Amino acid sequence: MESTCIILVVDDDPVMLELLSDVLHRDGHTVLTAQNGQEAIRICRDQQVEVMVLDYMMPNLSGEDVVRAVRQFEPDIQIIIQTAVDTLPARRMLQQLEIQGFHHKGGNLSGLLMWIDVAIKNYEQIRNRRDLEQSLLVLGLAMEARDLETAGHTQRVVEMAERMGRHFGLNRRRLSALRQGAYLHDLGKLCIPDEILLKPGKLDASQWQIMKTHAALGHELASSIPTIKPEALDVIRFHHERWDGSGYPDQLRAEAIPQLARIFAICDVFDALISPRIYKPAWIEYDAIQEIYDQRGRQFDPEVTSAFVSLWSKGAFAELRATSAQPPATASSLFPPTGTVDASWLLGDTARHCVVNAARKPLQREETI
Repeated sequence: MESTCIILVVDDDPVMLELLSDVLHRDGHTVLTAQNGQEAIRICRDQQVEVMVLDYMMPNLSGEDVVRAVRQFEPDIQIIIQTAVDTLPARRMLQQLEIQGFHHKGGNLSGLLMWIDVAIKNYEQIRNRRDLEQSLLVLGLAMEARDLETAGHTQRVVEMAERMGRHFGLNRRRLSALRQGAYLHDLGKLCIPDEILLKPGKLDASQWQIMKTHAALGHELASSIPTIKPEALDVIRFHHERWDGSGYPDQLRAEAIPQLARIFAICDVFDALISPRIYKPAWIEYDAIQEIYDQRGRQFDPEVTSAFVSLWSKGAFAELRATSAQPPATASSLFPPTGTVDASWLLGDTARHCVVNAARKPLQREETI
């Protein structure tokens, strides 16, 4: 084994503990041991355990109990189960716990060492992805600072997009691509001159044409990043496309717009609306949600719009708010209990007198860029 890591061995058999500890120590790993489930959980809370080799059959807390407990606070830990019960039902049950390896105690020790080697590589990949995401966040924050956007815009839209992605059942790979694209969605603005990007008033026609190049430019820049996912590039290039085909840069229409871009677009516009910018005040959330819904089937995918408004009504984005201007009623009271969306629930509320931008109009540059 070339890589070393912190491994926790959990077994109520002291002979097995000593044997595994000696072998893993010789390979250069840091080895921690526990003889019961409670001790294993405590160690995982106190130490940065990367791989856990866990005996399934133990007194008091079973291996299943330990896995479920540890996963609550350490989702990335790689877990290899050892068991003397090598049956198909047992394997199926253990697979439901999302373990990374399954070793029969009567088997060859080299098989267990192979699983440990695989688990170490898996953990390294997770750590590398985490490092990459941190780098993307730093780049996103740098773009935020230049664009004078509300602090936290990048992180908020990343989190909103991920929650939307989970709602649509995206797998881990596509969620990762969605997050990457969200971090870098406005990368192309690095190529936009300050006199256009930071202009406090309305852009003229020629300036607007230059501003609209940022999506394609961002796609071109991000394509040079070796670890960027293809679907992340879709988010960067297509998040200003519109459902009715009037967006940019390629005037894609409806489902020709990649799904991740459709999901991200609505998160980006919503946060832009409720955030103060150099060229506009913040909208209150009532107005933003009403405008989002009004653009259903025009700017936004109808299905994505309904999902976003429904999640908002349930408070799914509550802690991500950019401003303190909040409606007096709870969000869930604005929508029918069935979860269907009817804009009249918003229009009839007494808080409508607080509208920041009373005259309804299609979304313009000053609200959404």
